[in-house]
Amino acid sequence: MKRKILSILLAAVMLLSLMAGLSGCGSGNQAMTPGTQKSETFTVEDGQTALASEDGAAIDFGCLLEAGEELTIQKVSPASIDSDVEIYAYDFKLSSGQPEGVVELTIPYDDAGLEADEEILSVRGKYLNEETKQWEDVLYTVDAEANKVHILTDHLSTYSVFKVTNAGKRSEYISDVNVYAAYMTTKQAEQLLKTYAEQGVSWQEDVISAFLNANSSLPMFAETNIPALVSLGGAYDDMITEPFGNALTVLGIATSCTQFAYDAYNNGLTSKETSISGMKTVLNLGLNLASSQKYLLDSFQVAYVGVGVIDIALTDVMNFAIDTKYESTKNMYDAYYARPENKRRVKDWYDLFKKIYEENKSAPQTALDKMQSEIDNYVNKYWEVAASDWDSWIDAYEKNGKLSKYPWPSESDRKKISSNYKAEIYDYLQVMFQSLSRDMYFDALTQREKEYKELAALLNRVYTLNFREDYDTEKAKWANAYVKLAPLSDKTTAKEWTIRLDDEANGQMKFTLGAHETARFPMKVEFYKTEKDLEEGKVALSAKLKPFVKTEMEVILNTKTNKVDYSGTYAGVMNVTETGKDIDVTTVVTFEKDFGDGSYYKIVCSNDETGSTYINGSYFVRWSTGEANIAGAKFVFSADGTSFSASMRDHNDKEWGVITCQR
Repeated sequence: MKRKILSILLAAVMLLSLMAGLSGCGSGNQAMTPGTQKSETFTVEDGQTALASEDGAAIDFGCLLEAGEELTIQKVSPASIDSDVEIYAYDFKLSSGQPEGVVELTIPYDDAGLEADEEILSVRGKYLNEETKQWEDVLYTVDAEANKVHILTDHLSTYSVFKVTNAGKRSEYISDVNVYAAYMTTKQAEQLLKTYAEQGVSWQEDVISAFLNANSSLPMFAETNIPALVSLGGAYDDMITEPFGNALTVLGIATSCTQFAYDAYNNGLTSKETSISGMKTVLNLGLNLASSQKYLLDSFQVAYVGVGVIDIALTDVMNFAIDTKYESTKNMYDAYYARPENKRRVKDWYDLFKKIYEENKSAPQTALDKMQSEIDNYVNKYWEVAASDWDSWIDAYEKNGKLSKYPWPSESDRKKISSNYKAEIYDYLQVMFQSLSRDMYFDALTQREKEYKELAALLNRVYTLNFREDYDTEKAKWANAYVKLAPLSDKTTAKEWTIRLDDEANGQMKFTLGAHETARFPMKVEFYKTEKDLEEGKVALSAKLKPFVKTEMEVILNTKTNKVDYSGTYAGVMNVTETGKDIDVTTVVTFEKDFGDGSYYKIVCSNDETGSTYINGSYFVRWSTGEANIAGAKFVFSADGTSFSASMRDHNDKEWGVITCQR
């Protein structure tokens, strides 16, 4: 391809389909034991840092391998897993076992049939798990210009490049979500970290916005309003929204720190594209702030050391001309460090610095100071040893040597001799610093993988709405009704957010947080009596849901009638329709028994003056309506049972009087 496309990808995490309901993926792609092809075995030579096979498969091991070790690169032919997937695989083996740090593998591939803008989406690195025989995900970059995939690993085995030629099958072998951002420039990373360091009023929203705008690893958030995203649209309680906001913030910080570590590893020693001191300053600001925000601390610490070791490597050490009279003394100095017990190989320095790093991960500046001090102490160790008995030291170096021939240097000259040796050390330790930087970059990627997994876990968490009707009638009022969440974004469909209740008006709606975000957090529940009502948008009932405080919420339709006790004495009047006369009446209501959805009462309404009765009998009163089943009257109690009204009717159902009474 003509243009350079760099993509840092990891598909160890697949965010589930952002739709109502759940979807998933397998743990890996099944592979048979690879068939072998051409094998090339190399013997590592002194000072060698990389090896490559004739067809371009390579390993960059830096300072990790000793001279004399054997490394085998063997091309293999795995069994096909899909006719639309081409596999380019190599087995890497080391005679001594496994490397003691991170190495970079390079595997070439053929880009035939791939468009330039699709190549990144169609190619990925894989690793064959020898125990499960599954192809698993790795940390890798794609160089589409050179048609090579670069894989970082601390374990040698069979590695490959998957080229998926059918775009429709990419999601089976390559995550829809490129967990390691498609690309974030160092400038974008610097701006994001500065935004964090400024700690403005809306710093968290600003960091998240900068992160989402800088890369395409989370396309589902591309059109989301940032405040709505951080607050999860008000659909969730703070106990849910706060971890989510923190997860996005950490991911933005981790991605930026990883970009710094990447730049330090790839460009730091040449200083072509990066300012190590500038990156270190920005990271130091973030590191100081993050001391009170523990969830951000790990990313800053790893990146700070990764950038810091390159900063040490770039230390400008001066060379001095040594006074002629001290040349013989300088020879004694050199002889001391040439002794087997004092000489340090590059690998010795690597092991020492790696130990310092591992023991001081929580104190990155301490780690860097110790590394720097280790070099300073080493080049000055000779003067400490020799100063204890200079004459004996001369004699040990040259029998009968004299002080006049080997004069003890002044402090200034001792510093010059040590400085010259330090310059030599820095020169041959460049490969060691590069290997260390690669380790830190690998750790930064691993840290970012962890942050993506935590965000994925939050987005894939399932939330459930349990619908049920609480009723006391023979049949549920909302049986077989349709329930829909609204309003919905244009990124989803009503069908995905609609369920039908069963014969008892029970139902369940499940969705992931990611799906809810895609739908723009609908929290109004709408009920439709029939499918036709649903199609026509005829809402029978709607209600606003409260925010989720846990992963399940009960939505109860209460159609149950509350029992009301109508017993008591009611006083009032009866208005005679024909004459308009008001007659004082008293009504005595006495409970008899409950039955079904109501109760039987003895109701006696009498004229206060004459004692004659207008109503006298045992009648059924339904709780839901307060209506008494009285022939010749439309008698209804109020909802609270404190009053009633009765329309008195003749045999033609004509009203002849109205009784109104208060208890």
